[in-house]
Amino acid sequence: MTTATTVFGHQDPWPAVLKSWPQVHNVILFVAFHLIYLIIPAAIALLPLRLVLTGNTYLRALGCVLPIAWISTFGAERRLGRPWKSFATLPLWSVFFSWFPVTLEKPTKTSFDKQYIFGVHPHGALAFNRGALGFAYDVLWNAAFPGLDFRVLTAAAAFKVPLIREMWLWTFCCDAGKATARRVLGAGKSIIVYPGGEREQLLTKRGEHILYLTKRKGFVKLALQTGVPLVPMYAFGETDLYTHHGLFLGLRQWLVQAFGVAVPLISGSCGLLPYKTPVAIVVGDPIPMPRPCGGGGGEGKEPTQADIDDYHAAYVKALTDLFETNKEAKGYKDAALVIV
Repeated sequence: MTTATTVFGHQDPWPAVLKSWPQVHNVILFVAFHLIYLIIPAAIALLPLRLVLTGNTYLRALGCVLPIAWISTFGAERRLGRPWKSFATLPLWSVFFSWFPVTLEKPTKTSFDKQYIFGVHPHGALAFNRGALGFAYDVLWNAAFPGLDFRVLTAAAAFKVPLIREMWLWTFCCDAGKATARRVLGAGKSIIVYPGGEREQLLTKRGEHILYLTKRKGFVKLALQTGVPLVPMYAFGETDLYTHHGLFLGLRQWLVQAFGVAVPLISGSCGLLPYKTPVAIVVGDPIPMPRPCGGGGGEGKEPTQADIDDYHAAYVKALTDLFETNKEAKGYKDAALVIV
């Protein structure tokens, strides 16, 4: 039986001139993505070196001080992050993400009024659904879950890149470590996790739905320990934003194993500009844990491995049902969900 749902997200906020000139529309997005992901971070990273190599003593000193000043800000990601709602609610971001467009769909009759551990699948190449939830905060997350404070658990490597670090902190991200997850839950906030992580990132193939989930049970254990309900989410379209290339895949998988760093080799419609593919994030019903949800983050009775396995199986079933129920409506009628 189909569950009634409510869809959130901008439908078509682009000015009429851009509808008449789609090439201009594409150029704007092309420039924006490459500035944010490549050019500005590289320029910021190289600026201190450029200053040190000048002949001016003061500029050399500045080149030495800037990296130290930036490194001194490290640590916020291991606490509660540093969200900046004024930045996350800039109309510019929702306009950018409406280009795909990105929508968020939740069960109409379900009241999300507690803490939750949201599991999002698939990770995809760059987890654009994560970006949309943070950058288009007003029209997606806050519209669907008003007043529900959250943090997105993000790989530590993201916080080592200039500009990317700051923008991720400003859009509700924090470190994906266990201690940080407990700290966030202990502060009464919900968390968003990507169980597949870097391994799933490298498994991504356009046109396929592959999840690295069989061995990923840490988030289930955390839910059992804290009594915080689990909520499955699936982002249709996420894996179709880029073409993935298999060059040096063995080496890149080793980098994930050894250092926890994924290096996806991808191409979009033009460079890093993704293919114009709708991304539909669908939300399932909460899966309650045995202990009532209280303050979160606290240590409940340590769950047995059997408990963890049982609730992991229940989560996988709920996620699979969510996928099967929605795939035809989202344009993936013949798609199969593969869990490894």
